[in-house]
Amino acid sequence: MAARPIVPAPAARSDAGGRSNNASSSLLSRVISGSTGSIVYALAGTPIEVVKVRQQSAPLLEASFSSTLRRQGNPVKKLLRSRGAIMLNNGLMLPMDAFPCLAQKVAPGGGGASKMDYSIYSRLFESCRNVSSVVQEQSSGTFRMLSTIFRTEGWQGLYSGLKPTLAMSIPNTVIYLSSYDEISIRLHALHSSNSDADASRAYIPLFAGSTARVISSFATAPLELIRTRQASIIAGSNIAQGKATGILEEFRFLMRTGGLSSCYNGLGPLLLRDAPFAAIYFLCLEQFRGNLSGNTSLGRWSGRHYTEQGIQMPASIDVMHTFAAGASAALVATIVTGPFDVVKTMRQVSNQAAGSKASTLSLIRRIFHDEGVKGLWRGNVSRMIKVVPGHAAMVTCYEFGKRVLDGVL
Repeated sequence: MAARPIVPAPAARSDAGGRSNNASSSLLSRVISGSTGSIVYALAGTPIEVVKVRQQSAPLLEASFSSTLRRQGNPVKKLLRSRGAIMLNNGLMLPMDAFPCLAQKVAPGGGGASKMDYSIYSRLFESCRNVSSVVQEQSSGTFRMLSTIFRTEGWQGLYSGLKPTLAMSIPNTVIYLSSYDEISIRLHALHSSNSDADASRAYIPLFAGSTARVISSFATAPLELIRTRQASIIAGSNIAQGKATGILEEFRFLMRTGGLSSCYNGLGPLLLRDAPFAAIYFLCLEQFRGNLSGNTSLGRWSGRHYTEQGIQMPASIDVMHTFAAGASAALVATIVTGPFDVVKTMRQVSNQAAGSKASTLSLIRRIFHDEGVKGLWRGNVSRMIKVVPGHAAMVTCYEFGKRVLDGVL
C-alpha cells in the first residue's frame, strides 16, 4: 500500500487508511503542535542526553587529564593513600617520606623539626578519583549512570544544558516539521496526475526529510553546540575546563576564542547525522504507517477496516499507528547514524580551535583504530532510549495537535 505523508497533497479527503487528510493546517496550529511536542521531548529526554554526551566524551576527558599531567611533569601515577605510598609512572612504589622536597619547617618553637606536606597528594588523589569515576561511568549502563549523576550532582547534573535545549528545540522542531509538510505538499502536487504514483513519489520523504532537517539544523547549530558542551560539564568539578555555565557566557567564550566560526563547530558531522536520520526516519515512518493502515489482519485496529465501512478512522487508532510507526522509524534511523553522533559530540566538546580539528572521516578512522566497531556506536543505547520514544511522542503530538487545533482555530 502506498505510504501516506505527514501532510498529503492538497485536497480534503479520506485516504486508504480512513484518515481525514487536510493539508490546510494553519501555521499557528503547526507552531503550537510542534512546540508542545518539542517541550515534552526536551523535558523527558535531557537526562538521557546528558548520559549519552558523558559516555561519548569520557575518553576526551581522560586524555585531557593525562596530557595535563605530562605537560606539568608530574611523576605520580597513583596515590596509595591507605599504604602511605605513591606509585610513579615507571611502576616504582615509594613511601611518601621518600620525597623530602615536600617537607616544610614547623613554626618557630618547634625545635627545627620538619613535617610532610600531604596536601598535594590529597588534591592529586581527589582529581584522579574524579576522572576515574567518569571513566567507570562510561562503561556502566544508562540507568546506572543516571543514578550516579543524580546521587553526585542532583537535578542540576541531570538537566545540564536544559536552557539551550528548550531554546533550541522549539524553533528547531517547528522549522523541521513545517518545512517537511510544505515540501511534501508541493512535491505530491507535482505528481498528482502521474499514473505511476507509488513509484514516482518514493523519493519524496527522502528529499523532503533531509532538506527540512538541514534547514532546521543549520538555523539552530550554535544552540546545539552550547547544549552539548554544557551537558558534558560535571557539576562541582574543575576538570571540565574551557566551558562556561550559561548560554550567554558560553556564546561569549566561543566568540572570544574562535570567532563566529567556532559557534558552528561540529556542523559537518551534525549535518551528516541529521540529514540521513531525517531521510531514513520519514521514509520508514510513512512506509510503516501505510502498512499498519492497510494490514487486514489487524481487524478493527487497521485503517482499512474503517475504509471498507465508509467511515473515518478514530483518532485513537490514528495516534496508535503514528506512535508505533514513529518509534520503529526512529530505531532504524538511530542505529544507522550512530557513528556521526559520536564524532559530533567529540568535536563539540573538544576545546581545540576550529581550524586545527581533524576531519570527520579521520576521526571515524581514529575511533575505529582505538576502540573498534564498538567505539563508533558508543552511547548509542542511551541515544536510542531517548530518541525512539521521544521522536514517536513528538510526531504524534504534532499530528494529533494539528488535527485538534484545526477544528478550533
